Amino acid sequence: MFDLCLRLDTLLNLLIFLFLSLAGAFWVYPSIKKNSPFKLTPIIVISALILVLWGNIAKVDIDEIEHLHSAWMVYSGMVPFQDFWQHHSPLLWVIFAPVYAVLKSSVLILDISRIFSALVFALISFIGWQIARKVWQKQANLSVYLFIILGSGILGQFLFLRPDLFMIVFLLLCVFFSLEIPGEKISAAFFAGISFAFAASFIFKQYLLFFLPIIAILIQKNHKSMIKISLFFLGLIYGSLHMLFYLVRHNIVRDFIYWVFSYNLQRIRLSVDLPLAITSLGIWGVYQLWRRYSKTKDPQALILFIAFCLSTLSSLTGVNIGRSSGGYFLGFWLVLCAILASSVNLSGLAQKFLSLRQRAAAAGAFLSLILLPNIISVVGPGKTYFSDDKKVISQLIKYCSGGTCLVMLPYHPISVHDATRFYSQWQLYYADEFSRVRGEIVNNDIYKQVSSLRPAVVLCSLRRYDFLLELFQKKLISKEDYKQLASFFEVNYTVKRIGKNRYYIRNDLL
Repeated sequence: MFDLCLRLDTLLNLLIFLFLSLAGAFWVYPSIKKNSPFKLTPIIVISALILVLWGNIAKVDIDEIEHLHSAWMVYSGMVPFQDFWQHHSPLLWVIFAPVYAVLKSSVLILDISRIFSALVFALISFIGWQIARKVWQKQANLSVYLFIILGSGILGQFLFLRPDLFMIVFLLLCVFFSLEIPGEKISAAFFAGISFAFAASFIFKQYLLFFLPIIAILIQKNHKSMIKISLFFLGLIYGSLHMLFYLVRHNIVRDFIYWVFSYNLQRIRLSVDLPLAITSLGIWGVYQLWRRYSKTKDPQALILFIAFCLSTLSSLTGVNIGRSSGGYFLGFWLVLCAILASSVNLSGLAQKFLSLRQRAAAAGAFLSLILLPNIISVVGPGKTYFSDDKKVISQLIKYCSGGTCLVMLPYHPISVHDATRFYSQWQLYYADEFSRVRGEIVNNDIYKQVSSLRPAVVLCSLRRYDFLLELFQKKLISKEDYKQLASFFEVNYTVKRIGKNRYYIRNDLL
């Protein structure tokens, strides 16, 4: 049955691709015949509408809920690493925590987080366009830029609350100030250092961009080079003080170093899945940059070229999570591709090599490759939707009000204390691989915590498997604990299906 659904899904995707390609070819044919640029405005509008629709219906994401829950725990006075398990930098949670002072315990936080993420994405798009204008000047094409960046909006998952969004904002600022470093102003190196420090404080994915300001300084080596390098490192220190102050104040420097750097470093794998159409435009833009630098020795062209190379190398690494890395690993790289693509003349790209009909067909196929993944994301069968997931989380919040829970992400009641430090599927997944992760679960004694705290809700089934049985099979609870917990739940709880999962609901709450 699964194979049949998969084949039907593949067939549907192929039909959508062919339809879009054919429609695109007929649409651009008159413009190509007249040898005039075809207008991208309708495609931009369609891409924007698809992105807005996706933001309103896309199911809740495990990382999205994880960061919302962590922000709530910080708001509640809990300290990362000490009071709850995490392997991310806490800066996003510190920034977002005050939102809970207004919303309290409400599922509305999910809508607020997506609106907030959309505003950050708008800021990302704005800064990216300023870089495109700075480097390409009159050659920068806003329509092509919007076409690519909106087309990558779903792939990059830019409407989900993640530290990646803020990393991208500050990395773009780092690139922007790096472009000004070869000039007479020495302050650009300082601001580039601050920008990179802030970006790394949110998440340290695009690590090789650290070298971009240094390379920009060395491109035009003169008597000011040492001053600029000193200012860059001074900016790094200044931009890191806020994070260092937080870590020292809560005495979690050592925990931060282990979980954010050492632990995550062990999970890194070579993992890359570059989108064909966007990659091809990015590479063409890089080629144009190199040609421009070869002819004019423009330092800004070289700096943006190097930024793309460093970002590409950084993006080749992802984490091993049992599936291919999500598009958000490429978030910053996708924005760079949009900046590079803004210089590309889509209408005349293949004019010398293809006939009129071939160019129309190629243009239609290319437009389809950009739109197809986004359309599939909103019309694909067999998915849960945002409204359904919100109902599940809202119901769990209602049951858990004022109590504790033992519920795995992503369907977590967010603003509820966990009965144990065990709330993430990543903990369950990595318990076999990392002893420290296993220790986080075992040392908190699930049976003891559950029997004493009597959580309002406990997960009963996870991925169609019995949750207790899975805990026992992974040796996270003993055989005796398994029997006692099963008996404890049978007496004090009732199994209730909420959404696609089953939960133990404490009897006095029903």
